[in-house]
Amino acid sequence: MKNKKSFRFLVPSFFAMLSCVLCLASLILVYGCDNYFKNDYNDNTPTSGKLKVFYDEGLELHVKNQVYTFEALYSNAEVETFQVTENEAVQALYSDSCEAIIISRPLNEKEKQAFASKSYTPVPTAVAKSGIALITNINTPVQKLSYLEVTDLLSKEFVTKDSLNNEAKINVLFDKNNSSVMYYLKDSVLKQKAFSPNCTVLKSTLESINFVANNKNTIAFIDFAWLSDVDDSLVKANLGKIKTIPVSKANSNQYEFPNQSSFKLETYPFTRAIYVIKKTGEFSLAKGLETFIAGPKGQTTFLKQGLLPTKQQERSIEVKLQ
Repeated sequence: MKNKKSFRFLVPSFFAMLSCVLCLASLILVYGCDNYFKNDYNDNTPTSGKLKVFYDEGLELHVKNQVYTFEALYSNAEVETFQVTENEAVQALYSDSCEAIIISRPLNEKEKQAFASKSYTPVPTAVAKSGIALITNINTPVQKLSYLEVTDLLSKEFVTKDSLNNEAKINVLFDKNNSSVMYYLKDSVLKQKAFSPNCTVLKSTLESINFVANNKNTIAFIDFAWLSDVDDSLVKANLGKIKTIPVSKANSNQYEFPNQSSFKLETYPFTRAIYVIKKTGEFSLAKGLETFIAGPKGQTTFLKQGLLPTKQQERSIEVKLQ
């Protein structure tokens, strides 16, 4: 009987001890395996973790393709992209909503001072060159435009004549309200002069492309990056519907289309660089993405999709003379 009695007391003691052991093991797992519970947005590496990137709408096709390739190569990296206006991207970087942005200009002096007040010194990395393209319906009676004619088109009523000598009023369409294209044209082309009442804005680049594809006598100003890839479905869908208008630089009779050659030779008047701007340290996912885009794979991707990479691979050609 004594043995049975003592057994009754041992049973609950055994389970109490087992419970303590399991509890202790759980604590070890929680605090010992800290990597599984870290904040991947802050605690990341150049090839792993999570990253938020804000980018200008005009660069959508190229940004998404660069991110897709980067994630395919580095499976532990997750990059979230957000399509916004250029100024919204800069504000997101300043307010700590993201760690990197991709836009078509460097920071201006006012923005640099704002970042400096928070002890940030974001350094822009130029990764490619694009430009602002002028597109219109295939039946619009405009074949080319001088730089002066573009300023007239943007600032006052613009009338041309068709093949039958009939007058045709040309309207202007912008890709998106407050877009980088609008700011560039206002600041760099019109020098802060007001846009003409003939200028209107839609909600996106795609809407602008679709509008000119179905309506003549309207010229849309969009980022060339949307149409640079001749193999893209968007370009193929609009063959025979829209055309790109060649433009000359000021005081020049040479009319150029936006393309890799005119960007490289700087003969196209509305050429712009694309920048990756980050504010985090060197050992971060933001730095990893920046390095990838500025590296051989990212630069080759730009080249294949019709933009001009800032760094082109050297080719060695050996000539043997017999």
